[in-house]
Amino acid sequence: METMNTFFGALDGISPWWWVAFAFALGALEMATMSFFLIWPALAGLVMAALVTASPNMSSGVQVMTFAGLSIFLTVLGRHLFNKYGDGGGEVDARLNQRNARFVGRTGKVLEFANGEGLIEIEGMRWRAEWPENADTKVGEPARVTHADGMILQVETVN
Repeated sequence: METMNTFFGALDGISPWWWVAFAFALGALEMATMSFFLIWPALAGLVMAALVTASPNMSSGVQVMTFAGLSIFLTVLGRHLFNKYGDGGGEVDARLNQRNARFVGRTGKVLEFANGEGLIEIEGMRWRAEWPENADTKVGEPARVTHADGMILQVETVN
């Protein structure tokens, strides 16, 4: 208990510049670790500097409790905003590592066709293609990609 009184006693009458220094130290640690976590307590430290400037007689216990509350509040708020507007909230593009999946819905030109299989050209690239059973098409006609299965595109004839 004596150590806690000594610790809190050291904060009584502390200069707001100590909170600024603490905030910058947390910010520097954030830049070193890139965790995107310490930025929120660093901002809470800056807010504490403003609060201690406005109320220089704030007790040490109130300072610590206020800093803890602000840190938690800003962390929850920051995470929410990051998930909503930042990279954390977006849908992961399922087609990221599947180059052929981005062609689904696109139309290409038939280069070869025989027995439901052939080649189509999309954006200057040739792809193996398969048509549904009993489908018929001619070289030069358009074909729409309906599904990508490995390196083979499932296509349908466009009328």
